[in-house]
Amino acid sequence: MPEGGVLTVEVEERDGSVLVHIRDTGIGIAPEQQKNIFLPYFTTKPQGTGLGLSTAQRTVLAQGGSIGFTTDVGKGTTFTITLPALRVREEVAA
Repeated sequence: MPEGGVLTVEVEERDGSVLVHIRDTGIGIAPEQQKNIFLPYFTTKPQGTGLGLSTAQRTVLAQGGSIGFTTDVGKGTTFTITLPALRVREEVAA
C-alpha cells in the first residue's frame, strides 16, 4: 500500500476447510494486471522480484488448497486462501 492503509487478516473454518482472508485498503489491482499476478517474475514494483504471489500460489496448491482474490480499484484487494482443515484425533487416557 504505497500510501498507507489497513491490512486485516481473518481466519475461519467452513465445510472442512480453513479460509484465510487477507484484506487491504490499498489501490487495488488494475484490470490489465489481474490475469498476470500469479505468474513468476510479474511485478509492478520497481524493486520487486515478482516471486511472492507465484510462490504463495505454488505452496498453497501443493497443500491441496487454492488462492484467489477480489479487488476494487482505488479501494483495496482481498486474497482468500482455502486449505483443507486438519482434524486432530484426541487420545483418551486408559
